[in-house]
Formats: sequence, structure tokens, C-alpha cells
Amino acid sequence: MTNTMSSLENTRVHERAVAATLRLIEESQTQTPDLQDVADAMEMPLDRLSTIFPDKTSLLVSVVEQACVVLIDRCTRAVVQIDPDDPMQQCHALITAYLAWVVEYPHQFRLMSDQRLISTQGQSQLRKYQDSINDLASRMMQRAQNKGQLHPKEDIAALVVTSRCFVYGTARMIVDGRLGDFSQDSDPVKAAQVIVADYIRRVARGSQAPTGNAG
Repeated sequence: MTNTMSSLENTRVHERAVAATLRLIEESQTQTPDLQDVADAMEMPLDRLSTIFPDKTSLLVSVVEQACVVLIDRCTRAVVQIDPDDPMQQCHALITAYLAWVVEYPHQFRLMSDQRLISTQGQSQLRKYQDSINDLASRMMQRAQNKGQLHPKEDIAALVVTSRCFVYGTARMIVDGRLGDFSQDSDPVKAAQVIVADYIRRVARGSQAPTGNAG
């Protein structure tokens, strides 16, 4: 019984710490809180918080990982709702779901995208989520090529990198509040949907093999 209560108590502390960290990040906007800052916000002794999070990095990683679980779920649900015979439309759904997640979790996106705050590649529990998204995108684009939606000589690996840059840039404009500078729609989700649709259309059109005879 003691072990059960201890586990439940630790879970509550964990949840409170994540909430306090996000609140402090939102208030600061320019820096991440130290473990002492979070403990003070929770009105909890630092020693108690340290039993769950030994350092600042472990806390920030936990904050991001919780959001990444939601990200993978949202992206998977979005993709499986699309006809599997239309992989480019699945790519569209994947990017749209990702950017909608960014709108909802801007602080977590900032943390995972800024290597000065958290080295995503250096944290295996975070890297697996990023690798999962990249692998999903690669497989869908490869299927799109196999189905003739992309040019047979299209460099899929390069296209995935280009798409990642596009998504990252759009996401940064969302969290920085700059997307409205490039869109007539003030709703970031709707603006992102229009931009993504245009991007997918241009990628698919630009990758098509030429038809007909010249001249």
C-alpha cells in the first residue's frame, strides 16, 4: 500500500512539475526555468522535486515527451483516415496534423526545435518520436513515387529533407506569431492548411514526368 501511495504521489508531483514548467516558460518567453524555479512555483522543497527530476534537462525532456506522445497519436490518426492509395494526400494530412499540434503545443515545439535548450538527437527518448515521423514521411513519399504521384527519378531522401525544412519554417512562424504576415487568415490552423495544400500541390506537380512531345 505504501508503494502504491508513493507511486501515485510521484505521478501527481510529475504532473504538477510539468504544468509549472510550462507556466514559467510562457511567462518568461526567453528562457527555461531552473529546477529551483519550478520547485518554488510548486511551493515544494527542491529535494522533493529532485527525487523525480534529478536535473533541469530531465524535467524539460519529460515536458516535451508528454507532448510528443500526443503528436504521434494525432499524426497517426490523421494519416489512417486517408485512402492508403493516395499517399500524397496522406503526406498532406501528416503535415497538417503536425502544424495543428504546434499551434496547441508551441512551448514544447520551441524546446524540441532549439538545440540550445534540449539536444533532441542526444536524448534517445525524444529522438525516437522524431525518427518515427521522419520514417513515416519517407515511406509515404516512396509509396507516392511507386504509384506515379512523384517522378520516378525523384530523390525521395532529398525531398523529405526539403519537406522537413518547410514544416519547420512554417511551425516557427506559427509559434513566433508571424504566419499572419504571409497569410490573409488570422487563424493559424486555417492559414497553415492553405499553405500546406499549396506546398503539396506544387511538390506533386513539380515532380510529375513531362507528357507529350516537345514542339
